[in-house]
Amino acid sequence: MTDRRVASRKIAHARGPAGAKERPMGKHSIEITPAERDDLVARARKLAESFAAVGAKADEENQLPLELVPLYKESGLAKLIVPKKYGGFGADLWTVALVEKELASWGDPAITLSFNMHHVMVGIFRDLLQEEARARLFKQVVEDNALISGPFSEERAGFSTIADTVAVPDGNGGWHVSGKKNWATFIEGADIVTFNATITDADGKVPEDYEEHKARESVFIVPVNTPGISIQRTWDTFSMRASGTQTCVFDKVPVPADGYGGPFRTGLIGEMEWVSFPFAGVYLGVADRALRLVRDSLAKKSLGHTVSGANVMVRDVGHIQHQLGQAIVELELAERAVRGTADLLAAGEDANWSAAERPARISIAKIAATEAAVRVSDIAMRLTGGGAIRRGGPLERAFRDARAGIYHPLSGDAVYELLGKSQLGVLG
Repeated sequence: MTDRRVASRKIAHARGPAGAKERPMGKHSIEITPAERDDLVARARKLAESFAAVGAKADEENQLPLELVPLYKESGLAKLIVPKKYGGFGADLWTVALVEKELASWGDPAITLSFNMHHVMVGIFRDLLQEEARARLFKQVVEDNALISGPFSEERAGFSTIADTVAVPDGNGGWHVSGKKNWATFIEGADIVTFNATITDADGKVPEDYEEHKARESVFIVPVNTPGISIQRTWDTFSMRASGTQTCVFDKVPVPADGYGGPFRTGLIGEMEWVSFPFAGVYLGVADRALRLVRDSLAKKSLGHTVSGANVMVRDVGHIQHQLGQAIVELELAERAVRGTADLLAAGEDANWSAAERPARISIAKIAATEAAVRVSDIAMRLTGGGAIRRGGPLERAFRDARAGIYHPLSGDAVYELLGKSQLGVLG
């Protein structure tokens, strides 16, 4: 289906039956044209060449290539999600997923995942921030190509932690923040860091009451070079090694009053699509990358003389054809789930979902993409043969990178539990 046909279908969804009153612009109404979408994807494809050129070395060295930061800014993709009224491109959810897919598939998944953090945060802030703070932040992104890192996880319980990081009132309307975030993706390349912290009493004590503690958990936004912020290089994994997901430490970091971004837990849950879709795009790219690598290899590979006959071509082997077709179906199913969910949100059909259930229903798109990346890369490894497990090869890296997808919020288990509770009438 072409982009133009998709755009027409979305318009039809918004208008409803012939003669019906047109639905007002909603949260995810499409404001870019098919031509603008094509341009953004083309920008991503060109930038992907630079990602690809350094991807293998970055994986080997376990380091985000910071030389890519100015190239990313030059591409204009920093303002991808910023609404047009603030000077951005106003990309919708499906366009964001396509851009991330292009960068991950043709460039490098781990590097894409790192820069992807910026888009996650810009998307969340489109509705989370109050107007004055939003306009101020987006001006930095549009005019200065400022890039954002958003670490919200802590060692005790990851993303689900009610922040142990504390913001102690300074008596002048601001705070001093202290704590540690252990999943600070892109922190080394960012200009701005945003994070969650619990506002304490004046004496620095955290409320003992759980509900009060949760209510005081807030979002803060400061320049990454603010005194008291430091980076500990703790990232050493087998997956997404080039993402540069380090630990960010806050030691009495001064945050002025205008660095307050609003309530965290309730605000973020309402913006879960901006977590789900950028991540979904990355893992669609991982799956697409694995599929392309194995397809191109199998199409030209010959086994030579075997017991089955002379000069046997791999492409003529039945089970090879079957499994390759299975990989195609896995990717297509995921892509349709992501695209279809974007259509539902653009049409405003999420209004029929309860607020408690909405994050899980949106996250179906991310789960489909991440699970497809795991399954497709697994099929690709099996079809390629023993050579595929050689360390550092493009398919071996795709296989490893796919495995990181199961940890991004919301995880599959969290989604299944939420939906199950909803069906059983026990969802709070």
